[in-house]
Amino acid sequence: MAQDDPGTAGQAAECQFCPFCTGLARLRETRPEAVEHLLKAGAELLLAARALLEGAAEPSGSPAPGRRRPRPASGDAAGNGLQRIDVG
Repeated sequence: MAQDDPGTAGQAAECQFCPFCTGLARLRETRPEAVEHLLKAGAELLLAARALLEGAAEPSGSPAPGRRRPRPASGDAAGNGLQRIDVG
């Protein structure tokens, strides 16, 4: 029973079932080396996701860094396949 567990003494009933609170309680019980390893792995995962998202955000024909594409004149077909059409 959860009430007999000395690790749950002083905790609200909600905290005994909340995954966040349970995870924090387990984290306090683990060895510091394991926590450090998990933090490093999490940081690497976030960096990989960031690089993936930045790569997807760049257009395929992007110019070299520091160089800008020339802007199309107003009314001309833009390089993105759109054309301005005046209505009315």
